[in-house]
Amino acid sequence: MKRSFIREILEVIGSDTVSFAGGLPDESLFPIEALQKASHEVFATPGALQYSISSGIPSLRDKLASYYTAMGMETKSENILITTGAQQALDLISRIYFTSGVVVEAPAYLGALNAFSANGCALHPVPLKETGPDIHLFEERFKQTKRAYLMCDFQNPTGISYSDEDRQELARIAVKHNGIIIEDGAYMELFFNERLAPMSLYAPNHTLHVGSFSKTLAPGLRLGWIRGDVKLLQPIIALKERSDLHTSTLSQLLAERFWESGFFGKHLRKIRAAYRHKCDALADELTYQLSDFCFIKPKGGMFIYGSFPEDIDAKELALQCLKNGAVFVPGGEFYPDAPVSSEARFNFTNTTPEEMRRGIEIIAQAYKIYKDQRENTNA
Repeated sequence: MKRSFIREILEVIGSDTVSFAGGLPDESLFPIEALQKASHEVFATPGALQYSISSGIPSLRDKLASYYTAMGMETKSENILITTGAQQALDLISRIYFTSGVVVEAPAYLGALNAFSANGCALHPVPLKETGPDIHLFEERFKQTKRAYLMCDFQNPTGISYSDEDRQELARIAVKHNGIIIEDGAYMELFFNERLAPMSLYAPNHTLHVGSFSKTLAPGLRLGWIRGDVKLLQPIIALKERSDLHTSTLSQLLAERFWESGFFGKHLRKIRAAYRHKCDALADELTYQLSDFCFIKPKGGMFIYGSFPEDIDAKELALQCLKNGAVFVPGGEFYPDAPVSSEARFNFTNTTPEEMRRGIEIIAQAYKIYKDQRENTNA
């Protein structure tokens, strides 16, 4: 079984390496003091270390239900299933609903592609445009599978957000063909200007919305969830029971107490502002130091995605950069067949502006050498 390029990279990079590879949040923004306070309250209750129910503790599910209801999606606690990270949610969903194949974006989130492939799910990629997938091709393929996996907000890896028109059209297609679309909302709260309505809002009974605390609170908690119709959730809950009984009671209670403290809104505003500044800083460095790399600056999320000239193999370049002390993820890794590609993804949340400057300088120097070598070879 093929491992994730990103996970392998994270294991071999040195402490001096400037990494633009993983989708890691900025550790300095973790709400340590607030979580410490929450932990004191949680540990005052022996039940924090006890077994829990498979669908998740009721108080956290109630809060998530209110969160969706406030967005216009009437939701009750029974419409929420807590999972061990969004990754488990995708794994469980694929094992239940994707056995006959699934339509995916091209490029798409690598963790999802790996999970689906590991479970024997046939992947049917649809190219992404600036506002979403190729709608005509999407419907043609969705008619056959009646299943799709999409990331409408600050898509990983491209950083694009689907237009509201495309969201409504995709929802219409799901209802028309009586299918199910899984909407991955891992980055939806990391907007710089505004949050669009989830695509699931337009087809609540034909979608499963996946969320995560990894990007907004702390990935080490390993907390995610699925919002969906009770009938759609029932087989997933049964599979989760067999997989791990339930998600960590301790992690759930920590998140619930943090939410109850009323600090979550302030925390989200803080990380949005910080990530907007970091995105601007990386975009500037790429523009000034690596002018051959073409990209569109995102309006949220964690990544800048673009492409080098067509004759550049971004994977070869990434491996050369790694030897010199900096690394990014080649875009070919985000396609089902991992083709040779000139595309590349850069994370901006886990480096300081100074590290960005040094890292892009290393990559720019390696790129110049790589480009000169290719030109000499082809001369």
